[in-house]
This record gives sequence, structure tokens and C-alpha cells, in this order.
Amino acid sequence: MRALEDDLGVSLFERRSSGVTTTETGERFLDAARLILAAIDDAAASARSEGAGAIGHLVVASYFSFSHGQLRDSLLTFLGQNPRMSFSMVEGGREHLLRAVRRGRADIAVVLTAREELGLDSLPSWREPALVALPDGHRLADRELVVWSELVTETFITTASGSGPEVRAMIQGLLPIGHAARFTTHEVGREAMFNLVGAKLGVAIVGESATGAAYPGVVFRPVGDETGPTMVEAAAYWDPKRDNPALRRFLAQLRANQGSRGG
Repeated sequence: MRALEDDLGVSLFERRSSGVTTTETGERFLDAARLILAAIDDAAASARSEGAGAIGHLVVASYFSFSHGQLRDSLLTFLGQNPRMSFSMVEGGREHLLRAVRRGRADIAVVLTAREELGLDSLPSWREPALVALPDGHRLADRELVVWSELVTETFITTASGSGPEVRAMIQGLLPIGHAARFTTHEVGREAMFNLVGAKLGVAIVGESATGAAYPGVVFRPVGDETGPTMVEAAAYWDPKRDNPALRRFLAQLRANQGSRGG
């Protein structure tokens, strides 16, 4: 302590034969030191919590709906188990979402179809039935399952962004050979697309997760072939070099969910 006093150029303690007491300067020094030590303890506790994934922030990039389905369920479970975790979302087309992950503006992207993406790790996350959105009163509206071959004369409404380009490719690949799909593409979101269906301007293909809300004049029916509904696959992508404990914890939950569904 004498060395500290020499360094500071001031006495912090009065030393007498009866004992040692702090000077006024020493009292102020000790009060300030206690505050500094408390702040260090708080910072260390916060760092330990972040390292364990107990607190932090997760940014999810996706065009999947949050009104219904596996992504909504996974996020609600994750946030329920981690009440001190915050969350935000990025929307857009596939390339925009994957670019957000590569540039560090999002922790994870959840999009259609698992395929190799340069520099990113991936995890097939879940599968859900494809549905056709039909105008109420449409000739196929009472079917339990609409077969792709029954849609060859329909106009398909798609969005220019989000999952629209991938849905276009899927439709063309599933219609019978020799039948080119007829599309109209709009710079709109999912709700406006369904409004166009309700106005009897065409039909739309969506995943089951997009049907969490009711839309006037629109009915949803599974679409597939004689073996059953067509299934669409969601996949999660992330940068393996990104060091975010919140991301690691969310990935652990996605893997656990995948395991509970039998892989």
C-alpha cells in the first residue's frame, strides 16, 4: 500500500501506534475502487452469461411466415427458454438473405431447399406440405388433394421477391412434361398475393406455414400427386466462423427438433 501511496503522491492511511485509519482521500479512493470492482464483477457476469448463451441477440433471415409452422414454433420455444435473449428478423429473397449471413448482418438464414452454398454450413430443418391457394368457389376448392396435372390450365401468381423465384422453379418442375406454367409476377408481399387469389386472378403455391391467417375468398388445399402431398424442405444456413453464443444455442435447438422428428 505504501508503494501505491508513493505512486499516487497522497496518503490513503494514517498509521499510528493505536492502529491504521483511512484518510479522507483514502475513503474517497476506496469508495471509487469499490464501484470499479462492482462494475468489473457485473461485466464478468454478463460476459459469462453471453458465453453460455443465456443473454444476447439473434438475427434470423427468412421469408418463411411467422404466423404458423415450424419456424414460429422453434423461435417461440427458443425465446421462452431464453427470456433474456432478444431477436430480430431480416426478410428478402434467397440471395439477399444468404448475403446478409455472409456479411454478418444476420446470424442464420432459413430458406427453401438444402443445397451447397459456398462458405456456409447448412442444416436441413423440417419439411411441410405444399398447398395451393384457390379462389373460393374454384372448381378444385372441394378437393382433399389437388393433383398437379389438374393445374396445367391455371395462372400461377408469384411474388418477385421472397420465395417467389424458387416457387416458380418448383411449379415448372412439378407440372406434367410438356405443359409450360403460366405465371404473373407481382412486386407484393404474401398478404397482397393472397388478395389477388381472392380476387380470382389466379392461384398460388405456398408452404403450410404461410396459412396461419385467414384471407377473404381464399381456400387452401394440399397439392401433390397420387402418392400424397408434395413436401417442401426448409434449410438453415450460417457462417461457421461467426462466434455468437445465441446462434450456437439456436442451432442446438434446431438439431434437437430435427432429431425428435426422426432426422
